[in-house]
Amino acid sequence: MKKLKTITKSLLGASLLLIFSLLSQSLSAQSNSSESRIISGKVLDRGDNSSLIGVNILAENSEQGTISDIDGSFTIKVPPESNTLIFSYTGYSDYRLNVNESSNDVVVYMTLNSELIDEIVVVGYGNQERTKVTGAIETVKGDELTEVATFTADQALQGRATGVMVMNNGSPGADPVLRIRGLSTTGDNSPLIVVDGVIVQGLGDLSPGDIESVTVLKDASTTAIFGAQGSNGVIMVTTKKGENREPTIELSTQVGTQLVTERFDVMNREQYLQHAANWGVAGDRINDPQYADLISHDTDWQDEIFQPGTFQNYNLAVSGAGENSNYRLSGAYINQEGVLLNTGTDRYNFRANSSFKKKKIEIGQNLAVSLVNRKPENTAGGRSALEHAIKMPPYFSVFNSSNIGGYQGVNNALDAQDAENPVRVLAHPQNKSQRTNILGSLYAQYEILEGLKFKVQSGLDYWIFENNNFTPSFSGEPTAVPFAVIGFGTGKHRQVTSFAQLNYLKSFGNHNFDFLLLGERNNSFDTRAGASSTNAITNEIDNLTNNDLQGGSFSFEYIRLGYLGRVNYDYQGKYLLAGSYRRDASTRFGSNNRWAGFYSVAGGWVISKEDFFPSDGAISYMKLRGSHGTVGNDKIGDYRYSASINTGSYFTSFVDALSGEAILGTGTTAGNVASPELKWETTKMTNVGADVYMFDNKLSLSGEYYRNLSDDLLINVQLTPSLGGHNGSGPRNVGSVLVDGFEFTLGYNEAEGPFKWNVDFNIGTTNNVVQSLGGEILTNGFFENASLLRSEEGLALNHFYGYVTDGIFQTEAEILTSPLQEGAQPGDIKFRDISGAEGVPDGVIDDLDKIILGSPIPDFTYGLNLGGEYKAFDFSLLFIGMQGNEIYNTNIWDLEGGRRFFNAGPQALDAWSESNTDTDIPRITTDPQNLLPSDRFVEDGSFTRLKNLTVGYTIPMERQGISKLRIYFSGQNLWTLTDYSGLDPEVGSSVLVGNNASQVGIDRGNYPLPKVFLGGVQIKF
Repeated sequence: MKKLKTITKSLLGASLLLIFSLLSQSLSAQSNSSESRIISGKVLDRGDNSSLIGVNILAENSEQGTISDIDGSFTIKVPPESNTLIFSYTGYSDYRLNVNESSNDVVVYMTLNSELIDEIVVVGYGNQERTKVTGAIETVKGDELTEVATFTADQALQGRATGVMVMNNGSPGADPVLRIRGLSTTGDNSPLIVVDGVIVQGLGDLSPGDIESVTVLKDASTTAIFGAQGSNGVIMVTTKKGENREPTIELSTQVGTQLVTERFDVMNREQYLQHAANWGVAGDRINDPQYADLISHDTDWQDEIFQPGTFQNYNLAVSGAGENSNYRLSGAYINQEGVLLNTGTDRYNFRANSSFKKKKIEIGQNLAVSLVNRKPENTAGGRSALEHAIKMPPYFSVFNSSNIGGYQGVNNALDAQDAENPVRVLAHPQNKSQRTNILGSLYAQYEILEGLKFKVQSGLDYWIFENNNFTPSFSGEPTAVPFAVIGFGTGKHRQVTSFAQLNYLKSFGNHNFDFLLLGERNNSFDTRAGASSTNAITNEIDNLTNNDLQGGSFSFEYIRLGYLGRVNYDYQGKYLLAGSYRRDASTRFGSNNRWAGFYSVAGGWVISKEDFFPSDGAISYMKLRGSHGTVGNDKIGDYRYSASINTGSYFTSFVDALSGEAILGTGTTAGNVASPELKWETTKMTNVGADVYMFDNKLSLSGEYYRNLSDDLLINVQLTPSLGGHNGSGPRNVGSVLVDGFEFTLGYNEAEGPFKWNVDFNIGTTNNVVQSLGGEILTNGFFENASLLRSEEGLALNHFYGYVTDGIFQTEAEILTSPLQEGAQPGDIKFRDISGAEGVPDGVIDDLDKIILGSPIPDFTYGLNLGGEYKAFDFSLLFIGMQGNEIYNTNIWDLEGGRRFFNAGPQALDAWSESNTDTDIPRITTDPQNLLPSDRFVEDGSFTRLKNLTVGYTIPMERQGISKLRIYFSGQNLWTLTDYSGLDPEVGSSVLVGNNASQVGIDRGNYPLPKVFLGGVQIKF
C-alpha cells in the first residue's frame, strides 16, 4: 500500500509539473496589437473534441470572413475596426471571440445548442430523428457516465434517466438492481440489454469509456419490436466509432481513494460485560484468570474490517476515419479495492470497432474482450461480515498465534454465543472469481436500390468463469475445521444473436415512409460444473484431492425465434404514425403455446408546425404523442413446461430377503409436473406524452403518463400433492399487475456569454397494484423463519407485511385487559388489534392483524444535474434521490438485542426490566414474539444524495501537439440526507441472497457504498 501511495504521489507530481510548464509556455505566447492581426487556430466540438469542418468565421463590423477546413483549422485577417470573431455552425451555438483578449493562435470550442429536436436517436434495429419519435425514449451520453467513478456502466445511469431505478451495492464489481418503470411482474423485472445489436446478460464487463450513448426504451412503441423480451423495458448501448480523418489519441486516468466513515454504535468491553450479566451468561470465562490475557482487549470490530480502498482507472484509445472507413481501438484497466478487507475487483478491457464501405456495400465489426478478477465478500453461518462484527465480543483480540490459522474466536460453551471473527471470515475462505468475456458482432449491408438496404448481422456474447474457494484449516472458533476445504466451480455461456433485415426509406412528396422487415434467431447455451474436496495434510495446496471428492454438472439451452414488420410514416414531419407487429417463439413453452404475437401503434402531432401556431412566441417546438401495444415475457426457468424426475437423494426402504432387515436405498420421485398449457406473460402498455422547447430551444420540457397491465403472470403456485410433484410448486399463468405513473424532465442550457451553464431535472413516479393472483398469496424475503415481503390481490406487489406495535406491556393487569396476545409477559412488545375474521378487531392478536408496512419500491425517483463552464474551468454536480420507499432494517434485531446473547448497541442495556420500565426496548428473552415482523424494523428509506461533484480545468495545448489537456478532481457520495438509521439507505442486493432483486430493501448488514475522492487527467492528441 505504501509503495502504491508513493508511486501515485510521484505520478501526480510529475503530471502537475508538466501541466504548469506547458501552461506557462502558452501564456507567454499571448500578444496584442492595435493593427490588423492574423488569427489562426482550430475549431473543435466541446463535447468530444472532434474537428468541426465548414464553420463560418466572420470578423464583426467587416466583410472579412473564412471557413474552417477539413481538420477544423482556419486563418483570418482581422481588421483594426473589428474586436470580435463570430463563429457559427449548424446545430451549434454561436461563439464570440474577443481578439483583444486572445493570442494569435487559438483553439475555439463550440457547444451543441439545446436543439435536441434535431438529434438522431438509437431505436431498435436502426436510428430515427428525434422529431419523428412517437414513443418514450431517453438518451444518456457516454461522457456523462464517465463522470462518476463506477466499475460498471449501469451503476452510472443512476439519476440520469427518468423512470430508471438503480440500486447500487458497495461491493466492488457487484451488479446493481435495474428497474424501468417499477415492478410489472412477480418474476424477473430486469430490462433487456442490447450492445451494438447484440443481446447480453448485463453491462458488468463493458468499459464505460467505450460507450457513445445509452438509450432507454420505455413504452410499447419502442419495445414491442423486441417482442418476447421487451416487457421490462430495453437499454440499448452504442459504443464509440472513429470520426476524425486524422488519427486521434485519447488518454485518461483516474486515481483516488474510497472509504466508509459511518459505523454502528455497539458496546465496548465494559458495556458488553454488563450486558452479559443482564443475560445471566457472564460465565466462568469472564472470571477465570487463565482467560485474562484473551479477554482484556477492547476491539472495535467494525474498524478492523473496514479499510480505505484505492480506485484506479486507465483508458487509452486510438481512432480515425477515412472517406469510406472508420476505426477505433481502445484498452482500459480498472481496479477497485473494496472498503471491506479482502474484497476487490480488477478488469482489463480491449475493444476494436471498425467499418468499411465500398460503393453500395458496407461491412463493420465490433469486438470486445474483457478479463475480470474478483474477490467477493465472504459470509459465514448465514451472516454477513458486518453482522458478525456487530455480534462479536469486544474483549477479544483479532489474532492469536496459538491457534491454527492465527485468529482468535469465541468458545461457544464459555462465551454463550457463536459469532465468528469477521476478519477471519473475510480472509478465509480465499474466494476468487475469474471471468473472460468475448462480445462481438459482424454485419454487412447492401444498398439494393436508393433507399432500399439489406442488412445481416450476427453477434456473440460468450463468457467463461472459474470460482476458486480455498479454506485452510483453523482452530479457536466453533466453526473450526481440522483440514483444508477446496471448492472449484466453472461455467460457460454462449449466446448467438443473428438477424436479417430489409429497410426501405421512401418519400412521395410530403409523405415519408420507413419500412422494416426482420427475422431474428437467438440461441443460448449454458453449462455449469462444480467439485469440492478436503486436504488433511497441508494448507499449502489449493488443488482438488481425492479426499471427500464430490462433484456435479448441468447444462441448458434456450432458443428464441422472431419475425418483425414495422412502418413509420410522417407527413411533412407534422403528422406521425408508427406501427409494428412481431411474432415470437420460445423453447421455454410447450408446442401448444410456443408462438405469440405482439403489436404496437403510435401517433404524434407536431403542433408547432401548424400554420396557426405563433412563430414568434416563447414556444419554438411542441409535439404530442401516444402509443399502445403489447410486449412479452418468457423469463422462467428452462424446461419448466415439461415433467422431470429427481434422483439420487430420496430414500426408500427395502427388506433383505436373507436377513429380513430393512435396507435404505436411493430412489426417484417426480420433480416438475408437466405444464403443456404454459404460455407467454403479456404486458399491455399505454403511453401519452408531450415535448416542448422554449426560448430559442434553451428550455426543454417533457412529460409522460404510462399505464402497463401485465396478464397471465408466470407464477410458481402450490400444486396439489395428488399430482405427485416432489417440488410442491410449479409455474402457471395466473394473475395480473397494473403499473402506472408519471415522468417529467426539465432542462435549461445557456450556451452564450462567458459563463455557460446547464441544468437538467428528472422525476418519475410509479405505482403498482396486484389485480389478480388466482387466489394465491405470494411471500418472499425470509428472515429468521418469517417472510417479510408479500403480494396479495388488491395490494402493492412485494410489500412489507407485519404487525403494528403499540408500546410495551408494563404489568400483568395490562396484559389481561388487552387483546389476547399468546405468551405475552410484562416487558414484551404490545401489538395492535387491527382486524379479525369479520373485518373488525376481535380481541385476538393473530395473522389477521398484519397490515402493509410499506414498500421497498419508491413512490418516485429523481435526479438533478448541474453543470457550468467559465473560460477554462468547468464543474458538475449530480444529485439523486428516492422518496416513499421503506427499508426492513434487520440490524435493529442485532443492535437492540435479539433472542440470543450477542454484542449489541448500547441501547440494549436499556432493555425493560421491573426496575427499568421507562423504555421502548423490550425485555431480554428468548421468546420470539418480540422479533415478529413489525413496524419496529421498518424505516423510511427516502434519501437525497450528492452523487457526484467534479471541478475541472482545461488547458489548450495545440502548440505542443495536444488538442486537449484537462485535469479534474471529483468526489462521490459526499453527502446524504436521510432518516434511515443504517449505514447506507441505498439498499440493493445482499451477498446473503445473491443478486435477488425481489429482496431489494432488506438490509441484512449489506455492503455500504463508500465515499470516493479522486483526481483525473484527460489528454487528447
